[in-house]
Amino acid sequence: MKKMLLFLQLVMLAVTMPVAMGQAVRIKDLANLRGDRTNSLIGFGLVVGLNQTGDSPESLTTNKAMVTLLSRLGMTPDNPQVATQSAAAVIVTAELPAFANIGDRIDVRLSTVADATSLAGGTLLMTHLRAGDGEVYVVAEGAIVVGQASGEGARILTVARIADGGTIEKEFAPALVKNNAIDLNLRQPDFTTSARVSHTINQHFRMFIAKSVNAAHVTVQVPDEYQTKLTSFIAEIEGLTVEPDQKAIVIVNERTGTVVMGGDVKISDVVVSHNGLSIEVGSGKNAKKESVVPVQGTTIADLVKSLNQMGVKPEDLVSILQSLHASGALKADIKLL
Repeated sequence: MKKMLLFLQLVMLAVTMPVAMGQAVRIKDLANLRGDRTNSLIGFGLVVGLNQTGDSPESLTTNKAMVTLLSRLGMTPDNPQVATQSAAAVIVTAELPAFANIGDRIDVRLSTVADATSLAGGTLLMTHLRAGDGEVYVVAEGAIVVGQASGEGARILTVARIADGGTIEKEFAPALVKNNAIDLNLRQPDFTTSARVSHTINQHFRMFIAKSVNAAHVTVQVPDEYQTKLTSFIAEIEGLTVEPDQKAIVIVNERTGTVVMGGDVKISDVVVSHNGLSIEVGSGKNAKKESVVPVQGTTIADLVKSLNQMGVKPEDLVSILQSLHASGALKADIKLL
């Protein structure tokens, strides 16, 4: 009896759910899984071996760093000013991927903090990279190549990357399940799309496990049979396709005359007069007038097609769209760049 009731509920849900008119997109491309994110790391390091392009001897930061390094290596400098232009103090940053394993390697980025002019040809000494919790997750070191080894052809010489320069020393495994549920966060919040995502998931699994909380959040309960197969459950959800809905918007770049818009953006009945050209969109009541050129259809695509056939310049097209938006005839938001 319960199964029959559940089946009827699913049938009613499928009947009452509006059908989307658009291109189907995977849920993987529409939403992020809560917890599945990168973690920012940062550390302070020293680059040595520079060809007189490092920090000047007057740099307090580099001198203190060099004294500390030499002390750890068993040397006690008599003079606190030990830095030369062959060394530079740097800030090292990296992005630690979720579910990274110990021993994996990631890229690291170096940026000078003093007056060094180039990091080309230097070597980063062992540097600990920490996360917001203060724990060390990555150890970075390695040779630096900026453009050519001499730095030729590179525009910015005080910032560099070391490919695979960081070795993961501690794993980052975020918790994906909270209260026996996973959360999907839409990259572009929309109530209609959120409802369609939950409907698609419920229809696929034939049970009410997904709930649209708001325009950007869908929560999905993990069924009992998937408690030990969480990876398969998430992969199954990510592979489902949904036809996303989006708000009508027209993007206009006034400097270049570029216009980006959806072809189905609607326009009310209106007559446009611009630079001696009169155009009517809609009912065609004024089409009998010789000075008025009728446009078949009531969408932006129809208008733009007609204007292009008439040889209207891009800057004039931008002006016409702005005027349509100001009059309220353009049924979309307009965004100026």
